[in-house]
Amino acid sequence: GKKNARLFSPSRNVGRSTHDAQPRAPAMSSASARALGARAGGPCARSTRTRRLGVSASTAGRGFSRARAVARDDDASADATTVIPRYGEGGCFVDHCDAATVSRIQEALLASTPKKNGVAGPGCLSSLTFAVKDNLDVRGARTGAGSPRWLATHQSAANANARAVDAFVNAGAVFVGKTQMDELAWALQGENAHYGTPVNPAAPERIPGGSSSGSAAAVAAGFCDLALGTDTAGSVRVPASYCGVFGFRPTHGAVSMRGCVPLAPSFDTLGWFARDAKTLQRGGDALLPDDACNESFSRAVLAEDALEACDEVTADIVRLCVERLAAKNARVFRDAQRVRLGGDGGEGSLALPPAPALSEWWDAFRALQTREVWSALGSWIEAHDDTLEGFGPGVRDRFAAARDACRNAQDDPEAELRIVARSLAVRQSVAARLLKLAKDGAVVILPSAPGPPIPRTSAAEEVEAFRASQLRLTCAAGFAGAPQVTIPAAALMGNHSRAGGRLSGPVGVSLMSAPGTDKALLALARELTE
Repeated sequence: GKKNARLFSPSRNVGRSTHDAQPRAPAMSSASARALGARAGGPCARSTRTRRLGVSASTAGRGFSRARAVARDDDASADATTVIPRYGEGGCFVDHCDAATVSRIQEALLASTPKKNGVAGPGCLSSLTFAVKDNLDVRGARTGAGSPRWLATHQSAANANARAVDAFVNAGAVFVGKTQMDELAWALQGENAHYGTPVNPAAPERIPGGSSSGSAAAVAAGFCDLALGTDTAGSVRVPASYCGVFGFRPTHGAVSMRGCVPLAPSFDTLGWFARDAKTLQRGGDALLPDDACNESFSRAVLAEDALEACDEVTADIVRLCVERLAAKNARVFRDAQRVRLGGDGGEGSLALPPAPALSEWWDAFRALQTREVWSALGSWIEAHDDTLEGFGPGVRDRFAAARDACRNAQDDPEAELRIVARSLAVRQSVAARLLKLAKDGAVVILPSAPGPPIPRTSAAEEVEAFRASQLRLTCAAGFAGAPQVTIPAAALMGNHSRAGGRLSGPVGVSLMSAPGTDKALLALARELTE
């Protein structure tokens, strides 16, 4: 198809009359502003927040932020004066949770916060603001999940918060809005055929990544300190990489998914974003249980086959980042061993169980994910959009494949059993190998994405090819149920970059560790970037 058809199709603005009149930014209510000021230990939270968000006096109430953008030689639009909208075209917040709704929710959340002697006590997130991906419930707001059809068939506001939202509120954070996302979370690019593409503050002419696109963009733009997202196959790690922020996917099951629209439950996790590792760690303090063990990290391994899945410049950047990691923490990273995530046997002195090559992982992941998605959402689709006409390109094709797989399973159950058994065997062998790699205090180093974000005007074929290469990297943590933190390469390189000038956008470096070591991994990320 034509390059721009997906981005500028008239269907993009269906039901979006608010694009014509820009909604106001979600102004903080007076009560919430006073509470934030008290928790921060200062008398004037509103002015502090305005400075922190980078909002000038002339734009502070109008839904725009002049967010810092990363200028690149080949991306002339990425300059320091790029206007990042909150709402409407290119905005990172959803229109159906507007300023008035946000203000009411702030008041209600403040009233329900546990108090001692009538005063809310300080929490680990005091003085911080947060946004919420629109597949998570916030009491008093509707949950749209990036889908006009979902929003239309779920007219009532949520009557309870998602468990993670409650955790942030009880820790002292102030809610500032719900964020855009890919349709029903089943995409990785951040492009929504109905609501548009949030501007990537770090590379405005390039995609922000998804499906937690609005959450990553809101943090990158400075509209909030933290933002909640979900990650099934990379939906926190990829947009964190593309927007140049920190992102965290926890151990599967470590953070409750209650109050979230499901996608593929055995892979779904609830993650979050921040602009620095200290704030990311504070988010973990509010959400995570204590680690399963107190084991400290003692060694690192570098996934060479993951680097081979990247473009040359990105692979070079990751290798340079490993040098910086070794300079920061020689005990763990100085002698990082080169390994392959997939292979027939051991790697040097490491005795490892065999697993298929990295290039084969995605087929197994897709087979399992597709069946889980239809199990979770198929009955709703059949009731409200059995022709799939209401879905955008790409997402429609994936739901059609999920529906066809379900029908084929009914027609030929023996063939279905073989497909599922083969895919489960891949999952189990990959998990066994990865868990062995991460055993005994090891950290696995790998790229968060195969390269910087592609242009917003990329052809559909390029988008799908890039998505496939992304998923070969991101399904590792999904198979192993392991925690993974994305660190912007810029946070590691500082002034030491020898290849950064060759990049067209941000690149993320990931550290993955054994399940149940989430807090230790967040602490390590902070140590390495402070």
